[in-house]
Amino acid sequence: MKNDVVILKKVSEGDEKAFRNLFEYYYPKVKAFLTNFIDNNADAEDLAQNIFVKIWLQRSILSEIRSFGAYLYTTTRNTAIDFGRVRKIRIPLTDENSADVATEYQSEHEFFAKETELQIAAVISKLPAKRRQVFVMSRMEGKTNGEIADIMGITKKTVENHLNLVLKELRKITTAIAIFI
Repeated sequence: MKNDVVILKKVSEGDEKAFRNLFEYYYPKVKAFLTNFIDNNADAEDLAQNIFVKIWLQRSILSEIRSFGAYLYTTTRNTAIDFGRVRKIRIPLTDENSADVATEYQSEHEFFAKETELQIAAVISKLPAKRRQVFVMSRMEGKTNGEIADIMGITKKTVENHLNLVLKELRKITTAIAIFI
């Protein structure tokens, strides 16, 4: 959003019109992110609205935020993780370093690159052992599907299935993060 700094300053001063502009621009992104991980559209809408209520209630700190996109992503991610814990469902996001990670990075690009790296590592670490091994051999060691099949004693089709399942999970993460860029 152009002029984020100006709009955030106005919102921090209580300007409701500026907040509406912020809400109208970012709400669809927040809702899309949440919908990507939470199967219930109504829950995703409620959580997205709650995020913006919190932003309004804590508006006095907005003028100090260097990257609102990174701040909003962190807030949204943490909301999704908390929701998953309460509902006892697995949300494929990591909550490592969740204490205002956005302020540590010089640029939004640097933040999202590091965040993507952390999320991918989290997804890979939670994969079943064989699937993780197939992914590592394919993407990190550069082996072909045929070589992996021979080494692991499985069919080439099984290797392809494992890779497709991993890539499906990774697409969720990268698509969700890209919403905020």
